[in-house]
Amino acid sequence: MIATLDKAKCPGFLCGKEVPKDLFAISYGKLDELRNAASADDPAVECLRILLDISPKEAYSLNVFDVFGFMHFCRRQIEKINELFSSLKVNYSSDELAAGVKDLQFGPFGVLDWYARRMGITNQNEVRDVAWVRIYNCMKNDTEQNNYERRLHKQYMNQAKRR
Repeated sequence: MIATLDKAKCPGFLCGKEVPKDLFAISYGKLDELRNAASADDPAVECLRILLDISPKEAYSLNVFDVFGFMHFCRRQIEKINELFSSLKVNYSSDELAAGVKDLQFGPFGVLDWYARRMGITNQNEVRDVAWVRIYNCMKNDTEQNNYERRLHKQYMNQAKRR
């Protein structure tokens, strides 16, 4: 039975509501809620509520294969999104690492705060409504710019040493 449930496919509709093809259009706030859904009393019901606005009563009336298929879909999508965010790496120097730069990673709120400051938004909660893809692209741009500036600075330092 479990092996069969593990192969369940995501349905196109649940409770008359269309299941999205992917999670690229959801807000950062919904993405954050989905990441926290695993610790809910009933993660499946929580995911159905977040993405499709399905009540617990409606969720418990669904076919178990459809729910498992939906949960597999959610897990795969969140894994893809997490991989994208994880791919954004700043090349820290040994001095920065020794000083504890890794201690400055503040999780989802840190992302909200960074984006709010970047965009001049005074209320971090407004950032929860921004599409996560937009936030990711800004982070990617800033990371690439930061890495470029580090490489350029290193070039300047090497040139200064040669003189």
